Amino acid sequence: MDALSQDKVEFIISMAREVGEASLAIIGEELADGSEPLQYSELSLAEQADNSGSENFEGDSAYQELKSVIEGMNEEERAELVALMWLGRGTYSRAEWKNAVAEARDAGNDHTVEYMVRVPLLPDFLTEGLAMMTDE
Repeated sequence: MDALSQDKVEFIISMAREVGEASLAIIGEELADGSEPLQYSELSLAEQADNSGSENFEGDSAYQELKSVIEGMNEEERAELVALMWLGRGTYSRAEWKNAVAEARDAGNDHTVEYMVRVPLLPDFLTEGLAMMTDE
């Protein structure tokens, strides 16, 4: 990682964990609103999580902070962050790092925060990717 610091990634991992916990709380509240839990399958819960857009996080300070940090990054840092997530989930290997960063740069847009928040295992993927990058 050339542009992205390990400290920044670790902070993002921390914030992503908090946002993930808030997402589970939102789903739990929706399930508690008189719905029968037996009606929900793992797939429908995943769809419900995917359909919860950033409007559900408007009052969530962790989401706002995560969003602020990622939006405050320069293009190269955001590309490396996305590539790190892809590396951690196994889309790319350590040897393909430069290709992953180039692909992330090409795919970059104004929706990086929303894209990343919708990845249920984001903190785990970033942790794994960071471990792969620092384990040389």
